[in-house]
Amino acid sequence: MTAFSKNLLLALIPLALAAVGYLFQASIAMHDRLSVIEQKMSILVDMDNRIIPSPDNAIARNQIKMELQDDLHDLDKRLSLLEAVILGKK
Repeated sequence: MTAFSKNLLLALIPLALAAVGYLFQASIAMHDRLSVIEQKMSILVDMDNRIIPSPDNAIARNQIKMELQDDLHDLDKRLSLLEAVILGKK
């Protein structure tokens, strides 16, 4: 081994140690982020992997459901009236 290659290897040792340290620190940061995501996931999904609706979402869905039921009831009334008119003409 030449003196140049020895000096090059000695110069690369701190760089290699810094890279290993960076990778170790990045893996710890990823683990922390994953832990936070898993904690938040438990709030959003129950044990059966069904999505737990938020209260605001449930209120909005209930309101839309009621509006659709009202519209369906109105359409049913209109259909009954139209059937009565059509059957009355025959």
